[in-house]
Amino acid sequence: MALSLRFVHVLAAITWIGGMLFVALVLVPVTRRLEDAALRARLVHAIGVRFRAVGWIALGLLVVTGLANLWYRPYLLEAPRFHWKLGLVLLALVLSALHDFVLGPRAGAPGADPSIRVRASWVARINVLVVLVIVLLGLALRG
Repeated sequence: MALSLRFVHVLAAITWIGGMLFVALVLVPVTRRLEDAALRARLVHAIGVRFRAVGWIALGLLVVTGLANLWYRPYLLEAPRFHWKLGLVLLALVLSALHDFVLGPRAGAPGADPSIRVRASWVARINVLVVLVIVLLGLALRG
């Protein structure tokens, strides 16, 4: 059972992080080259809405499997690396909610203030970095 929980946890992390990296490294650079601003906005919006659903399902699985993994490995609660990881997980959840439910929808609205797009972009970039550190700490806990 412990192996199955870790497998689902890693699969959910791959889904969430992979999606974030896809958006940052593929979708945004490609759409910036589109001359049709309306098409660009529709494309980014449609993909963003779809990924938001997938991403939050993955996040839910990460939280549930993370808690279940603690049941099998309660000694992790004593590890300072785990405390850092937990704090960063909470930060990533807040940043994700801010981006997905506040800044993202405002940035994607017709006639949106460009400064909101800039803020949404920076929140997303910071979140990617936070999540990559979470992965590093998770790997360090396995060692």
